[in-house]
Amino acid sequence: DEHQPRPIRSFYERRRPGIESFLSTLTQMDNSSVSNLIYDAVKRRWDRHKDDRSRLKDPRLLRDVTELRTLTLIASGLGSIALARIFRTLCFDYRHWSGGLPDLFLVRAMYSSMAGLVNSESFVDLADWIGEGFSLGHIDEENIQSHINMLIDRDDEFLGCSKNADGSASQQQFSSKKKRGAAKVELPTFPEKLEFSHMKRNVISESMFVEVKSANDRLSERQEDWLSILEG
Repeated sequence: DEHQPRPIRSFYERRRPGIESFLSTLTQMDNSSVSNLIYDAVKRRWDRHKDDRSRLKDPRLLRDVTELRTLTLIASGLGSIALARIFRTLCFDYRHWSGGLPDLFLVRAMYSSMAGLVNSESFVDLADWIGEGFSLGHIDEENIQSHINMLIDRDDEFLGCSKNADGSASQQQFSSKKKRGAAKVELPTFPEKLEFSHMKRNVISESMFVEVKSANDRLSERQEDWLSILEG
């Protein structure tokens, strides 16, 4: 019957060959290559704009550039296999899987020559090596802003996208900000690619997801699913 509605194919099904080809390539990368992959992806977005005035109109790009060294550190710490699992899951159903991830994500860097040793000299000073959000000045500023945000009713975001079904809360928030007047945005300097060495010593990164529960709390089905996905 030509009038019978066709089944709606999901985002993943419509793009499955391209997604799986990318993920297959990703899983073959070492940690340094994964880090470079993230850096190069953001650099292409930066270069796609014709000038700085155009870049200033792309807030997500500005945020990613400001945190790019941190993002590449995280990518390296996760590794290609875990990243591929996360990407595939989000491609299946972003709206559903954007919730349920573990509460905390921890990352650290160690000197490769001291891997396996746990002492103060084993760990790399992230404020000195990465800077950005690990710097003391930024942390102090973030602590102040977090206390301010607790007093503001705002829409949560995940990976830069609103989790609201219709985005109405985001629109209302944007309108109220526009009325109050937006602060002047400064164009960040595009950072140098992260080299996995510090003080002339090779560095390796490690990461860990942590789910925090009280004694009387239980995991939801989606949280259990995410832990299974991340554990492989």
